[in-house]
Amino acid sequence: MSVSKLLLVATVASQALVFATAAAPAGAAPAVALPAAATGTITEFRPVGISQTATSDPLGITTGPDGNLWFTDAGASTIATINPSGTGLAEFKTNTGAASPAAITKGPDNRLWFTELSGSVNQVGRSTTTGSQNEFGINKPSALPTSIVTGPDGHMWFTDFGNGTIGTIDPNAAPGTVATTFPITNSALMPDSIASGPSGHLWFTEQGTNGGKIGEMTTAGVQVSDTQAASGTGAGIAGIAVGPDGNLWFTEQSHGRIGKMTPGHLVTEFPSLSGNGAPTAITAGSDGALWFIDQGNNAIGRITTSGSVTEFPVPTPNAFSPNVQPTGITSGPDGNIWFTEQDTKAAIGRIIVGSTGAGAVTASPSTVTFGKQNVGTSSPATVVTLTNGTTAIVHVNSAATSGANAGDFQLSNNSCPGANLAAGSSCKVSVTFHPTASGARSATLTFNDTAGLQTVSLSGQATLASTCDMSLIAVLLRLLGLLPPCS
Repeated sequence: MSVSKLLLVATVASQALVFATAAAPAGAAPAVALPAAATGTITEFRPVGISQTATSDPLGITTGPDGNLWFTDAGASTIATINPSGTGLAEFKTNTGAASPAAITKGPDNRLWFTELSGSVNQVGRSTTTGSQNEFGINKPSALPTSIVTGPDGHMWFTDFGNGTIGTIDPNAAPGTVATTFPITNSALMPDSIASGPSGHLWFTEQGTNGGKIGEMTTAGVQVSDTQAASGTGAGIAGIAVGPDGNLWFTEQSHGRIGKMTPGHLVTEFPSLSGNGAPTAITAGSDGALWFIDQGNNAIGRITTSGSVTEFPVPTPNAFSPNVQPTGITSGPDGNIWFTEQDTKAAIGRIIVGSTGAGAVTASPSTVTFGKQNVGTSSPATVVTLTNGTTAIVHVNSAATSGANAGDFQLSNNSCPGANLAAGSSCKVSVTFHPTASGARSATLTFNDTAGLQTVSLSGQATLASTCDMSLIAVLLRLLGLLPPCS
């Protein structure tokens, strides 16, 4: 059932496997789990449409702009959504049939962006929460786009596994726009997972012969580093995520390890997971830890930033395919971890994270309207504050404007990029309206952090400065009706 791709799979030495206990019902799960469920409790949701069908193959998952969970179903070629109670399934076919949608993420335009993995399709897609879609070609044939993320510049960035390139497209691109790609340094390697990370750069894992590397690329499409992150050969380096500590965290599927890399390229590999450990997708949780899928042990794992690991077995045996993209886990709108299950009993899973506080990360104000401003002049600054209302540390990757008139809204005193916000703390950025042309102007300020994306709508009305002659004689002539009035 699963969409295959190259993976460097190795046999991990067998050890005694120790799991944390986690009560979970076998078979069909109830629609709503008890709110008092213990940390590590797993519930599997199988609403009609993805339950044990021959074609269903959920892969990527993310929190959408509407507060629901959105996921791709590669086998059915659909984009689908359920609410945080596990009900309300809605499915939308991709515009192109048999597109094999894989990764999915929320864009700064409050739409869903996804990759289409079919080699014959060669596209990335965009969808509203009502299922209205556009698809965009890639300027390389047989691209195999696997992972997609909002970049520090407010554009969408994706990995091109098939051609060894990194691609990008403006989230407000018109239908028919073709995505641009940039080659990675080592053409023999294949970029897999991608994250928007430290230094305002894109960071991605690289597979292939002599792989096990993490690449770093600027938003100008220039690769500035290529670090050997996995020791040994055939590591099967897969998922990557920015942790709450501001470091890059990655998985080694074939070596059964989790690793981290600092923005200065210092690498730490933690001891191999017990049993048949084979970690794939990884994400930052609302509790200040990293959570990952362990395909080999059929479990969801949790690793603290100090390297302490706990694993929770998934009730359904063989829930994860070994040959899918590392995109199937995310922190949900409820603060819990959500994941996808493939193979013959496809499902959407949820694991209770525990007490993370009822708050969220918020940007205030959420809308800034500047009013009228003459072209070529600057308005007084408006301060936007990003506040961490959770109990976990939140790392801010970037704060940037995007949209049709992004250049008209200038940022200054920006203390947010690179900040590690403790619980209850905040960072600030000043926004100034400096229009370059007349008319209605708009853009979006996007904060990209380990809690997700927070957006602020920016708008203003640009006017042309009056050229009316205000000399005494001109005023008198206008009073006498000998000159037209000023407009």
